[in-house]
Amino acid sequence: MTELQPTFTGPIVKLMVYPPPPAKGGITVTNEDLHCLNDGEFLNDVIIDFYLKYLVLEKLKKEDAQRIHVFSSFFYKRLNQRERRNGPDPSNLPLQKKKHNRVKTWTRHVDLFQKDFIFVPINESAHWYLAVICFPGLERPLLEPNPQFQGENPSGDSQTEEPIPDHCRPLSPCTSLEPEEPEESPDNQEQTYTSELHRISVCYGSRGRDTDPFAFSDDHSSCQDECSEDGALADDASNDSSSLTSKPTICKQPCILIMDSLRGPARSTVVKTLREYLEVEWEVRRGSQRSFNKDVMKGSSPRVPQQDNFSDCGVYVLQYVESFFQNPIPSFTLPLNLSDWFPPQRMKTKREEIKELILRLQTQQQPPHHQENTQNSYSAPGSSEEPEIQEPSPSSL
Repeated sequence: MTELQPTFTGPIVKLMVYPPPPAKGGITVTNEDLHCLNDGEFLNDVIIDFYLKYLVLEKLKKEDAQRIHVFSSFFYKRLNQRERRNGPDPSNLPLQKKKHNRVKTWTRHVDLFQKDFIFVPINESAHWYLAVICFPGLERPLLEPNPQFQGENPSGDSQTEEPIPDHCRPLSPCTSLEPEEPEESPDNQEQTYTSELHRISVCYGSRGRDTDPFAFSDDHSSCQDECSEDGALADDASNDSSSLTSKPTICKQPCILIMDSLRGPARSTVVKTLREYLEVEWEVRRGSQRSFNKDVMKGSSPRVPQQDNFSDCGVYVLQYVESFFQNPIPSFTLPLNLSDWFPPQRMKTKREEIKELILRLQTQQQPPHHQENTQNSYSAPGSSEEPEIQEPSPSSL
């Protein structure tokens, strides 16, 4: 498979660090990274990690920031990287524990199960999308009074955990009839592409639009066919304020949401990997075993705004997180319809807004003579070398 070729030329100039010292975990942004924000360029990991950290530190109240955790863009890549088979493995550990070992230090200062939301930006084959793990500490759906409810609650109960009414259960009738994940599927087979644009076109173009990407992916293709009405159900499951005011309760439900701005292949492998990670993390953190299978931690692909080109996937990931903070999902009845989360016009200015933010932070951090020509010297979507992994720490949230 071909790799994206950098278009940057010229010397690399450091623009700023965010957050600046003495804060820990600062992300260095260069003119090379800034170039990724030009129209038609693919965002790189530095821009993704910088803006997500900026949103957490600048756009959330402290008490809200404590409810969430944002992983580095390297987390899923590290968790899911293939083993190098240079000889026999003496550890004899199950695969999910081998994967967890690669990232076990990333949560040494944070208990994920005390968080409400965990954000995992993912890049696979030059395409960005977002996984959001919701309420990992809950073992089952939880009903709470709806603060926006306009009417009388006949029960008068302030909170209840059981029984769970039908409207708090997933609406999909699909049930698992086969093993959760085949060992090898056509989606995972290696293919040869003439260019990265060709690869994206094949993976996300005609194939994706001929199928319903919202008929989620907890199972496999045969099951998705049985669940083809999920898209229609998602239309009815809107979380707009007018419909919410008529419901006395809202639902918190353990789930993994996959937000993808291109209609592409199902993400059942990603959901399965994250479930297994949570199981091992729970065992390491709590010293006991707990299942995070599909009956406990459901998977769903909400309807989300879609990009109209092949380069804006990273920008959409950033906007999904920003909208999650600014316009929170009020109730997690599945499936979710977030297609009107933000207008398409919002995305036409997003790159320029982030670029201006970086230059403004640069102005605050550097004297004027260090800023000469930097605005004209950026040109590339990413460094050819992978930067050092910056492990999360309490100061990063």
